[in-house]
Amino acid sequence: MVSPPSPHQPPLRVALLLYPGCMPAGLFAAADMARAANLRAQASVMDICWAGVDLSPVPTWQGPALAPTVALQHAEADVVLVPGLWLSSPDQLQGPLLQLAPVVQALRALPRRTQVWSYCAGVVLAAASGRLRGQGATATWWLRAALEQQFAPVDWRFDEPLVAGPTATTAAGANGYLPLMLHALAARLPPQALTDLQELLMLPRPRTAHPAFAGHDLMTLADADLRRAMLWVQRSPAADLRLPALAQALGLSPRTLARRVQAHTGLTAALWMRRIKLRQASEALCDTPLPLKRIAEDLGFASEAGLHRAFRQATGQTPLAYRMAHGAR
Repeated sequence: MVSPPSPHQPPLRVALLLYPGCMPAGLFAAADMARAANLRAQASVMDICWAGVDLSPVPTWQGPALAPTVALQHAEADVVLVPGLWLSSPDQLQGPLLQLAPVVQALRALPRRTQVWSYCAGVVLAAASGRLRGQGATATWWLRAALEQQFAPVDWRFDEPLVAGPTATTAAGANGYLPLMLHALAARLPPQALTDLQELLMLPRPRTAHPAFAGHDLMTLADADLRRAMLWVQRSPAADLRLPALAQALGLSPRTLARRVQAHTGLTAALWMRRIKLRQASEALCDTPLPLKRIAEDLGFASEAGLHRAFRQATGQTPLAYRMAHGAR
């Protein structure tokens, strides 16, 4: 069971990492979310600082130079948030890694107790530092082949939007700072306070999701157990999903879990789990060029035909028609 947020937790000190060529918009958004959380809680929930390898002004991607307030080695941070950098193709990994070698070294030198959060292409720096070795991680889908080849000791899970490990948490997409921050704040804010922050500060996704998948997003769930349940379902093969197995993983009885799912989503537990996997399929259809057969294999469906049939039943569209209607162009 997930413990409720404690009002006596010390503030989480988060260092927002500035490095040459980084895309800092997510860092500003994370700082806004932390400030809003503190105001809503009427307490210090997160303590934010801006860090760099040293105190020199840092030129950002197509933006101004920003001055760190503390060197990373002296930040005494609980968490370091690594933003993304601009990459136009997976073939460009080596150049930035050579140029950003001091940043990679600074991340490598952090105490093991320091959490490293990264998203989008910023995950490349976390992987290069060795902080993801032996842990689960995700990243932007089009870096898949390059990351799997170059950082084989990482347990890559590209079909998951957020992967939390013992000392590192990673998120996919340029807006990955949102699930990262939400994941952390869920452990430190009461559910209603978290809901208020979501309604006021969470930016809508640019693509409108199909009504069949409404509410099946980690960012819309305030119930801590259902958030854990969703992550378990996301990383489990579709063909193996069973209510008793999920209930056992959460430490709940199947009956209690079924009631909670029904109360929060209006769906049976079996349908809720199936919709979560189909939403993953919809994300892959819209955000990647992968063929349906590969998507079915990655998500653990029994067959391509089974995924095709379930998807059409849920949305009224074939996967190809859905990709054409909702996919990025």
